[in-house]
Amino acid sequence: MRRRTKIILGVLLAVPLLAIAATFVILPRLDLAAHAAARATASLGRTVTIEALRITPGLTTTVDIRGASLANIEGGSAPQMATLETATAVLDLLPLLRGEVVLRQVRAEGFSLLLERDAEKRRNWRFGSADPAGPSAPFAAEPPNRSGLPLILDVRLARSEIVFRTSSGNALRSEITTTTIAAPGADQPLTLHVEGAYNAVPVTLTGTLGTPNQLRDGRTPFPLPFRAVASGTVVTFEGTSTDPLNADRLEGRLSLDAESPGAILSMAGAGPGPAIPVKLAGTFHHAGDLWRLIEASGEISDAAFAAPQLQLTEGASGQPDAILAEIDFTRLDLNAMFGAPPDHPGGEHGDADMPLTFAVAPDPQLRVHATARELSYADLDATEVRLVASAEPGLIKVETFNLRAFGARIESSGTLEPSPRGGRVAAEAAMREGNLDTLRRAFGIRSLPAQGPMESRVAVTAEGETMNAATRRANVSAVVSMRSGSIAREVIEMASTDLRALFRTAQGNTSLTCLLAVVDLRAGQGEAAPLRIRAGTGTISGLASFDLNRKQLDLVIGSQSETTSDFALDIPVRVSGSFADPSIAPARWSSEGRARLAAGDRVAPLPPALRDFARASPCFRAGGRR
Repeated sequence: MRRRTKIILGVLLAVPLLAIAATFVILPRLDLAAHAAARATASLGRTVTIEALRITPGLTTTVDIRGASLANIEGGSAPQMATLETATAVLDLLPLLRGEVVLRQVRAEGFSLLLERDAEKRRNWRFGSADPAGPSAPFAAEPPNRSGLPLILDVRLARSEIVFRTSSGNALRSEITTTTIAAPGADQPLTLHVEGAYNAVPVTLTGTLGTPNQLRDGRTPFPLPFRAVASGTVVTFEGTSTDPLNADRLEGRLSLDAESPGAILSMAGAGPGPAIPVKLAGTFHHAGDLWRLIEASGEISDAAFAAPQLQLTEGASGQPDAILAEIDFTRLDLNAMFGAPPDHPGGEHGDADMPLTFAVAPDPQLRVHATARELSYADLDATEVRLVASAEPGLIKVETFNLRAFGARIESSGTLEPSPRGGRVAAEAAMREGNLDTLRRAFGIRSLPAQGPMESRVAVTAEGETMNAATRRANVSAVVSMRSGSIAREVIEMASTDLRALFRTAQGNTSLTCLLAVVDLRAGQGEAAPLRIRAGTGTISGLASFDLNRKQLDLVIGSQSETTSDFALDIPVRVSGSFADPSIAPARWSSEGRARLAAGDRVAPLPPALRDFARASPCFRAGGRR
């Protein structure tokens, strides 16, 4: 080989070697920030700025970046979607030449990320001219392709935050003190450890995830088990995700074990809540806007329950989220949950009292389908309880509240609206399958000389800050009716002042054809007018006033002369005193009392349902006394 040829070949070999050497020497001295920002801006379709970017080449190439930011979508709540103070990434060179990115090590500090949707529901983490997750397109049938993701081996993040703004505008803030996600190799599980806070509640998150190779393989679900601990609350998830980067398309088993719901309620911005333990576990699904826990079971303060479905649907832009809860209790003791603790060991809790104040614009809006085999609340002990209720803007609507109590079946519905005194309740109820003797024992009334099935219709309005306070001041209209039964003969003779009662005591009962009482109650004090009983031996009518707070009554009853025997003097009788031990004495009708008894029954002020119920009674008298 000629010397000239050797020189030419040497030069040809030296040039690339010198170029490589120059690259290794010069490249670390160059700031590539402007060039990289321009390329990223063109690729993402949003402005990217970088203060400094330097690359140190080698078999393991190091990239140092400082002061980077990514613009938010137009119409976003903040100008920047993401900002970064500093980051260092170590990449393998040889895979990079093949178009594969292997992140051997990443260290970052001061990272801030805002995730939100604009008014058209476009997600700001979707890039390009069209957002397939926008309102014009349904939830994608297939998960995103993960094959182009970098191979992640070791990532550490410090002093950072992620803010997710819901469609209704609420900001869910995750503060990250430190985060580590690392694996010894591409086919070894990733270990996750996070220390931080969620909505100012300290949280620790740990998990042994799938491998880096699995993260890049979109053909199979990525194992995503984790355990989150926050202020006595533990949430565990055992399952997978086919869209792990968006924490979407989750399937698995979710469990909650909390000393109290305080941590969870504080995370949701709802305050600390009651100090009662909660346990819950079920099958969890998350896809797009829908979050579901199905076939769940658990306990609230030792009250076991099953939850066929707990569902949250994220609202459209500017609209609240919606929660649907279906829950079935075995025994629900609200006194034990919310009442005052007992004064001594083994004692009973005080009566529970529910607040009537609520958010005028609730977010999320709530719809509940609940049942309980047994329920205790204040003085109420009930069975076969069923509730269907919803929380809407400015209104809590109880569509159905049915139960069995006092030996009767009670069906009710109502509404709760905000008022200057707290909340205003308006409700209507129907009592069916009642029994007079069972009811009088439930309310502590002495033995009555009548018995038989009873029904009633009730309308209630009340205002107050709590349920018990509103109940004490409630306005109640009620119609009580009996269509069969029996009444002691001596009552009819006594009420009609029958002369035969001077020489004998009437024995046995006579059939009761009907009973009608229209009751008006104001803050525990009420009146019953008319009060009419029709029996086989006569008809008696009366007027009554009573005080439920003091358990006192004043009743004057007398017979209708056209319905009694020739021996009846038709002198009224007065029953007055305590419910438990009233006194009985002859009385006389006042002119007002006689006029009221002679007039037709006044039911016009009653709500329509009560008015129709009263008019259907055989004891109802539309006109004056015949």
